[in-house]
Amino acid sequence: MKKDYSISEVARIVGVNRRTLQRWILNKQIASPKVEIVGGKLKKSWTAAEAAKIAEHKQATYRGKGIDRRTGKKAKKQ
Repeated sequence: MKKDYSISEVARIVGVNRRTLQRWILNKQIASPKVEIVGGKLKKSWTAAEAAKIAEHKQATYRGKGIDRRTGKKAKKQ
């Protein structure tokens, strides 16, 4: 059986914030999730292969957290 992963699940697996994934989608850096209506609710999901491609994208491009907007210093890792 194929497993589909939600945006939150992929963010947790890859190790980035959901907002980072959403920004990558808006900038067309990664493919948008498949959208379907299940039981009257909107469901967005990626397959395991697509989640692996997102992890590869992170390895190739992601440099971590940027500048803290309040202090102007590099943000702390959590």
